Amino acid sequence: MFVVVRSLILVVIIGLLCVARVASAALPPAPVLDISHLGNQLLRSPAEFLVTPQATTLDQLPLDRFRPLTDRDVNQGISDQAFWVRVRLRNDADRARRWVLSHETSYLDLMTVYWVDNGGPLHTLSLTDRAPYHSRPLNYRTLAFQHVTPPGGFTTLHLRLAYEKPDSVSLNIKLDEADRFAAQSRQSYAIYGMYYGAMLVLVFISLIGAWLLRQWLFFQYAVFLVASTLMWALLNGFAFQFLWPQSVFWHNEGFHILYLLMAASAFQFSRSFLRTRQRFPGIDRTIRGIQAVMVLGILMRFAGLYEPVLVLSFIGLISLILLAPLGFWAFRQGQHYARWYAIAWVIYGIGLALSVVSAGTPWLHWGMESLGFAQAAGVLEALLLLVALGERLMGWDRDRRLALRMAHQDPLTGLNNRRGLNIAYETFRERFEQTSLPVFLVLIDLDHFKVINDTYGHEAGDHVLVDLANMLTRTCRPTFVSGMVGRNLSC
Repeated sequence: MFVVVRSLILVVIIGLLCVARVASAALPPAPVLDISHLGNQLLRSPAEFLVTPQATTLDQLPLDRFRPLTDRDVNQGISDQAFWVRVRLRNDADRARRWVLSHETSYLDLMTVYWVDNGGPLHTLSLTDRAPYHSRPLNYRTLAFQHVTPPGGFTTLHLRLAYEKPDSVSLNIKLDEADRFAAQSRQSYAIYGMYYGAMLVLVFISLIGAWLLRQWLFFQYAVFLVASTLMWALLNGFAFQFLWPQSVFWHNEGFHILYLLMAASAFQFSRSFLRTRQRFPGIDRTIRGIQAVMVLGILMRFAGLYEPVLVLSFIGLISLILLAPLGFWAFRQGQHYARWYAIAWVIYGIGLALSVVSAGTPWLHWGMESLGFAQAAGVLEALLLLVALGERLMGWDRDRRLALRMAHQDPLTGLNNRRGLNIAYETFRERFEQTSLPVFLVLIDLDHFKVINDTYGHEAGDHVLVDLANMLTRTCRPTFVSGMVGRNLSC
């Protein structure tokens, strides 16, 4: 009986050892990265990466095809493949090292983490943005994973990054010491807070302007700002974190809807601001066609279509870049306030162009850092557009004053005409009733003026009137009002 029990115990121990060996062997060795003095860094070589079809599993990875992850490999363009990153984190320090892995974009659909500590059992954690925000193990705007590597030990990592639909792939993965990650997160949230605070202030100013001035153009500007702010909030991950944490649909499908809405509102503001319907009717028809296509793209996205809307979004990005030359053309056509509009779209257009290249191609090696530049450029663009609105408003006021002056002045002499004198008379009369200050009216009549016209012509008579008006202007005090009624001058 004792022999049987001992045999059974031995079989169990051998079985457990085999299971442990199989579990630890399930994660192959990886190149080593020392984290004894970890701070804040991007995951780079000696870390390695591999691109495989979506269906490839961990035990099917061709280990000989992994290659070092460098800056040149960060931007992978638009893809529906799976991307694997592997590394062994070695901690030679005498205390445990807590660290955080986080992806730089908020729209990554799936990040699966496979890890083994000191050759122990294999662990797996799947992080996804296809679940409500509160299901995330780490309260952060992008997918993030936190772990502790024991002192004198190591953690072998394999990461799988994937999208459910073709999307822009970035392999920028941050590896941070946990306390530094928390501090840097607070700092970045503060910077983003300044951006959103500035945009909300501009929205408030534009709405106040629309209400006080009764100008529809200011309301269109406000709609553009709101759509742009919501688009960036979604792209930064703050919309999912703070605005709609339960709405998986809006986090994953809302970007193209909000982007197309932003682009359509930008074109509508541009049409009104540059008066394209009156000044450039051909361009105005083209812009209306682009807006119709964007509205169609929004409806298609609600209907569940993805790839056609993705193409329309890139076309929309390129079309927005063309607003800068349109602004310069309007400036050359006499719309002086369009200069600030053009400069604004040059700045924003550069950011959008870099974002298109980064998102759609592997040509740039910045990851999605160009999105940060575009977002900062968006604040400067909004400020310059507000300056352009202010300059146009001052232009309206100048035009109004000029129209009033022309309506109240004699075109030949520059003196007040009968309408201007009537207004001046009513002003002086009201002042007399309130202050009892005397008012004097002096009339000057040109004798034999008809003889001058008949003898030397009406042009000579006009010269006489102009000279007399100039003399009257020089003689009268600034508080006096000079005018001309028929051929009689008064002061």
